Amino acid sequence: MSEIQLKSDFDVELIQHTGDDLMIAKAAWVSTGNEEPKLRDGQTLENCVEGVLKFLIKHRHGTPFEHGSITLRVNIPVFLWREWHRQRIGFSYNEQSGRYQKLAPVFYVPPDERYEHCVKPPEWKPSKPGFRGLLPAAMKAEATLRSAYKDAYSAYDYYMARGFDNGLARIVLPVGIYSACYVTCNPRSLMSFLSLRVDSEDATIPSHPQWEMHKVASQVEEVFSRLWPITHRLWVGNGRVAP
Repeated sequence: MSEIQLKSDFDVELIQHTGDDLMIAKAAWVSTGNEEPKLRDGQTLENCVEGVLKFLIKHRHGTPFEHGSITLRVNIPVFLWREWHRQRIGFSYNEQSGRYQKLAPVFYVPPDERYEHCVKPPEWKPSKPGFRGLLPAAMKAEATLRSAYKDAYSAYDYYMARGFDNGLARIVLPVGIYSACYVTCNPRSLMSFLSLRVDSEDATIPSHPQWEMHKVASQVEEVFSRLWPITHRLWVGNGRVAP
């Protein structure tokens, strides 16, 4: 019988990227017939780039932000992929396939921090699915989840050992199992994703994603802020509204 592995964290790895803040600025300047910056006396290249990007974000001229690319390898539970895959415009996905390989017995369990955000408030509505409040320690789910995951993966092992089609054998597995995926998008689509999937007090239009989705998206935002620092800073300053 396979040994069950439990995880409470999420893996976000940068595979490759193209473009930078200057490339976005150049994509905007080409519309005026000039692909290189025209620096005024005492102006630095960074100041010039920041000026045009600030104008683009403020006035929501979004297409220049499509001239860049980022590819991430993300390993998260299936229930989170169901949310992330709803981001379709500007995104490409290639996920590991349970048809071509045996899926590893790695499953999600909530960390202690999660239990501070899992009780429905009295005014809870499906249209506003925010949770808050501390769940009693006696109700923590690890033991129950471990048992359920073990039973499900034992059935999966059983079917696989008897030569079932991989694609059919996997139907017994729960959405808590981890799955890795390559995700490729451009900075514009990434800002749209982050505006919905990160819970931030800086947002002009607040969004309250599931706690786990917020944690994953926050890791993605950290990568974004390193690769396009000016764009990220101006986007945050504009209320996290995607251009």
